[in-house]
Amino acid sequence: MLWRVADHETVADPFVIRTLLTRAVEARPDNPALHLRLADLELDRYDFAAAARALETALRLDPAAPGARLALARCCNALGRPRDALDLLKAAEDAPSGYQRGLAMQALGLSKEAESEYRAVLAVEPGHREACRKLCTLVREDGRSAEMLEICESLAGRGVRHAQLLYDWGIALALNGREEEARAILFDPKRVVARTLPVPEGFADLADFNAALAQEIIGNPHRLSQLPADEANRGSSRVHSLVAGERPELVQALLGAVRKLAAAYPVAAGTRFDPWAEARPIAAHLRSWGLIQRGGDYEEWHLHRGGWLSGVYYARVPASVSARGEGRGCIEFGPPGAVIRAMPDFLPVERFEPSEGMLLMAPSHYRHRTIPTGADEYRVSIAFDVVADESPSLVPKFRGPGPGPSLAAGVARVV
Repeated sequence: MLWRVADHETVADPFVIRTLLTRAVEARPDNPALHLRLADLELDRYDFAAAARALETALRLDPAAPGARLALARCCNALGRPRDALDLLKAAEDAPSGYQRGLAMQALGLSKEAESEYRAVLAVEPGHREACRKLCTLVREDGRSAEMLEICESLAGRGVRHAQLLYDWGIALALNGREEEARAILFDPKRVVARTLPVPEGFADLADFNAALAQEIIGNPHRLSQLPADEANRGSSRVHSLVAGERPELVQALLGAVRKLAAAYPVAAGTRFDPWAEARPIAAHLRSWGLIQRGGDYEEWHLHRGGWLSGVYYARVPASVSARGEGRGCIEFGPPGAVIRAMPDFLPVERFEPSEGMLLMAPSHYRHRTIPTGADEYRVSIAFDVVADESPSLVPKFRGPGPGPSLAAGVARVV
């Protein structure tokens, strides 16, 4: 696997960027481009209200400011102002605008109109993960499981293999009685793989490295605690600017080891129905972030829509963590909620007990959650996604709706 350095590994300190932007705006308050840059910074922090203010200023200064209307519509949707979002996007025709229009219509109870918008988005941009999620959910909740399967297989036929499609496809297969294929997509316990990190250079042992790394994450000044409701975090804090702390070399050492272990992740070649294995990227980058939890903090059931392979490295784990009983501090993998409700015994829930120095990896579309530790000490981890850099055209095409090995062509090419 060829690796590209991720953007966040080279980006400047957010405090430095904010200081420079604030000074620039004070010096040139009539420059719309500076307000757009400030809005981008606020969006990175999920501060939609502050971003909206900056975008409104940019549009007042330049009604044609590039991207400003779409970004402001996104803020309006996030802030519960769907009618304002629709007003901003009246004349827009591109796929991102259609997605935001769909969100606004759905919020206003206009489900059929929202469905039409999501379909239009996918017609021109089949790899749009969020439109796939919203459309499949609308269709499934309306009782049209066969139609949901048609949507998924149509997108697969156009070369789409992102995590959201695999997740929705697995649900659709299960609800339509194609259980073997559904199991092949939704969960294979052999694909949850644990590895021990090699001792990084300059450290006597892994315990010393973990202690230093945990302190680096806890002490990072760019911790995000106020996160949108549609994120998985429930009380926990996230650190996106991992290399903006005091010792970025610790994070770089971890990411270097993660790249090697992720590249060596076992993807068995075979002839069975296995669309995830087919999607193994030729070139990729890591998207990573820190997680800080204690007491009742946890991660709700979720998947990683933007990745192919995802994982977590445990730098600090409270002694009270245990797979027994309630599973305090553990991570669990389980079937989608829609499958549980329709077929309660279709797939098991698998629990894994973390330990310091463990790297746990699994396909990005596997649904998982964490259980609160209940302890008054930090559980510190670094999560990551392996994100494909290649064009979707490199993914082999789906050749038919029937069961069996119709999606297996090209597996040997990417393994």
